[in-house]
Amino acid sequence: MMEKEKEHDAVLRDITASYHAVGIDRDTAHGIDAEVCVEDSVNLLINGTRVASLTITPADLEAFARGYLVCEGLIRSVKDIRSIDVQWPNVDVSVPSFGGEDADLWVEIRSSGCVGVKASWSGLEEPIASKLSVSKDTIFYSLGFINELASNWKKTGGMHCTIIFDAAGGIVSYAEDIGRHNSMDKAVGKALIQGRDLSRCFIVCTGRMAGGMVAKAYRAGVPILISNTAPFSTGIDLARQLNMTLVCFARPPRMLVYSGKERISGISYSG
Repeated sequence: MMEKEKEHDAVLRDITASYHAVGIDRDTAHGIDAEVCVEDSVNLLINGTRVASLTITPADLEAFARGYLVCEGLIRSVKDIRSIDVQWPNVDVSVPSFGGEDADLWVEIRSSGCVGVKASWSGLEEPIASKLSVSKDTIFYSLGFINELASNWKKTGGMHCTIIFDAAGGIVSYAEDIGRHNSMDKAVGKALIQGRDLSRCFIVCTGRMAGGMVAKAYRAGVPILISNTAPFSTGIDLARQLNMTLVCFARPPRMLVYSGKERISGISYSG
C-alpha cells in the first residue's frame, strides 16, 4: 500500500497575489487592485534524483507528480509509486527502481516553458487503439465548462485549464495552472488517483497544441484531445502518426478537426 503523501507547507502557498495597478479607460485613470497568477518553481525528484525543474502554479503538486511521470513516460503506471513527499520546493517521488541514466536528464523542452526530460518522441510509434466515439454536441457542451471551472483564470486572466471528461460528457477531473502542460499533468494525475480508464475519456484544454501536448495525452492513453485555440504542425503530425483525434479552434458552433475525424459522431462529411 502506498504511504500517505505529505504536502506540508506547499498546500499553504498562495496561487494568486494582489497587485496595485492603474486602470485607464479612454481619458480616465483610476487605481485598482488586480489579482495576478503566482509563478513559482519546483524540483521534481525520483528516489532523490532531480529529473526536472519546472515553473508551475504551487498547487495540486501530488497530482502533478503522478501525471507528469506518466505523461512524460518516466513510469508505466501510478501503481509504481510508493510515496510522494513534498518539501517545498522539492517534490520527491519514491518508486521501486529508476534508471536515471535512461531518462535523458537535463534536456530542455522550450515549448513547455520548463526544463524537462524528453527532447524527442522516440518510442511513440504504436497507434492508439481506443475506439472511443464522442458526438459533436458533447464536445460543444464540454467546452462550456472551461469558463465555469476556471475560477483562477477568471480572477487573473493568466491560467490555463484542462478538463477530462468521460464519453457521456461527465467531468472526471480538472486543473488550472500557469502552464498548459502542467494543467494537463495535474488533471491526468487527479484522474489516475481515482483509477479512471483514460482510454475511455477525452481532454478539453486551453493553450496551443504542440507536439509535447499531444505526446502527453498519448502516454496517458487519452485518444481525443480538444483545444479552443491553435495547433502547431508538430501536434498535428504526431496526432496523425499516433491515430489520435485532435480538434482545435473549438468554439461552438465551429471547430477544426485535424486528425481522427472518425471518432466524432453526428457530423456529415462532404469533403
